[in-house]
Amino acid sequence: MQFKSFLLSSLLITAVGFTNAQELSRAQQWYQLDPRKDQLGGISTNKVYEGLLANRLLLPVVVAVIDAGVDIEHEDLKQVLWVNPGEIPDNNIDDDGNGYIDDVYGWSFLSGPGGEVHYDTYEMTRELVKYSALEKDGKITKGSKEATYLEEIRKKHQAEVKAISKDFKMMLELKTANDAFLTSVGRQDLNEAKIEAYKPSGKWQKVVKGYYANAVKNKMAIVDAETKLLEGYEQVNGMLNYGLNMAFNPRNLVGDTYEAWDNPIYGDNRVTGPDASHGTHVAGIIAAQRNNGKGMNGIAANARIMTLRAVPSGDEHDKDVANAIRYAVNNGAKVINMSFGKSYSPQSDLVAAAIDYALGKDVLLVHAAGNDNQNIDIEKNFPKPFAPDGVKYAHWIEIGASSFQLNERMLAGFSNYGKESVDVFAPGDHIYATMPGSKYDHNSGTSMAAPVVAGIAAVIRGLYPQLTAPEVRQIIMESAYLYEEPVIIPGSRKKKTTLGAISRSGGVVNLEAAILLADKKVAGN
Repeated sequence: MQFKSFLLSSLLITAVGFTNAQELSRAQQWYQLDPRKDQLGGISTNKVYEGLLANRLLLPVVVAVIDAGVDIEHEDLKQVLWVNPGEIPDNNIDDDGNGYIDDVYGWSFLSGPGGEVHYDTYEMTRELVKYSALEKDGKITKGSKEATYLEEIRKKHQAEVKAISKDFKMMLELKTANDAFLTSVGRQDLNEAKIEAYKPSGKWQKVVKGYYANAVKNKMAIVDAETKLLEGYEQVNGMLNYGLNMAFNPRNLVGDTYEAWDNPIYGDNRVTGPDASHGTHVAGIIAAQRNNGKGMNGIAANARIMTLRAVPSGDEHDKDVANAIRYAVNNGAKVINMSFGKSYSPQSDLVAAAIDYALGKDVLLVHAAGNDNQNIDIEKNFPKPFAPDGVKYAHWIEIGASSFQLNERMLAGFSNYGKESVDVFAPGDHIYATMPGSKYDHNSGTSMAAPVVAGIAAVIRGLYPQLTAPEVRQIIMESAYLYEEPVIIPGSRKKKTTLGAISRSGGVVNLEAAILLADKKVAGN
């Protein structure tokens, strides 16, 4: 349930109109700019391609995006997709013998003979179902470790249901107000005069009126504006009626027995999935085709996106994550982006084994730290950047989110942090990138910060393929833009600390500095 807190708060931002930060990112794609020249917290992408990278060879690097799916037909992505060289499309044969039939662009571990999984439960819900059944069968002894655990997750589940039910009521009121407004003024030919003439009844109708006035002013299509407005309702509906629903289990759609942990061959090649918004945005940040006159530019001109669908609307299964990592490694990925996370991981040993496997094959793992403005040195957050023995993975880089501001508000207010857990921060607030249907929009989250780093890693690995994954990680951290003044701690209104106190590097990533440091290290060898 990594995204809950931010999604609910961002809905209110959306409902009252566009913020200054949104206007800024709409006009400038601020995260591509230079912190010194432009006085914004970008990573110097534009500057690098205009100078430092001019006339230099960038070898292709496969970047696996483990996510909810990617729109492989997007105008800005279809030219930068990884295409399995050993697979003949649509012949229903496993041509390359890797066990996966027609895996041309990647693989989905969330679809099968019964259809495609969109919503799934939270891991806490699954654990509650599992341990409640054991209790019912008399297999949990009173006062035992299992009984204590069951009581813990039962209380947390009840608290979540109560809180989300309250939020759902609020979102339902907003949805009702939206329906009333659009029914009254009409969805066609909506203009300022029609909006001005509308007489709202109640606070939510006033909010809706103001929102659409802003949308029309900014020349936003009404269908897109309505979709944006109702994102919060859809998210909360998913949380309450699917994520927290103990009676819901969509796994039969896949046709896989989840308990068969040693079976990696399940799913199919439908890599887009029912809702590819999140994964498409992530993929665009990394690799959207540069300088094609469309939408926006990705960070890594040499990246080739491998799509691995393992993250539903809900919590990902450990088995799916482990198998997605192994698929990526076995099929040539050198960087894996993982913009997901959860609070419980009952089969974390499976994920740990896959992470070790990636290390043995020299693959860099980039992971989003989460959006609960918490210290994840203390709070549970999986998958973890530490091996079971407590040692930090050398080929894993954990990413918090920064904003466009170079002042005390440098960090995004939703970002998780941690002196031991979070390695570095990267732009993640109001990021403009690709969306399904060859569209573009802003999203915020550490989910957006991680692919910024994955893009940087792809550039470094394309310039210097001899550098190992741990070396690339170290270069990105050591070259981070250091900001030594106190910053507001995410989740706090006024409490401040330094970046060095809540991350390992004490900085924000920078592509130019990373390339210069890589040049120096390679020349020194």
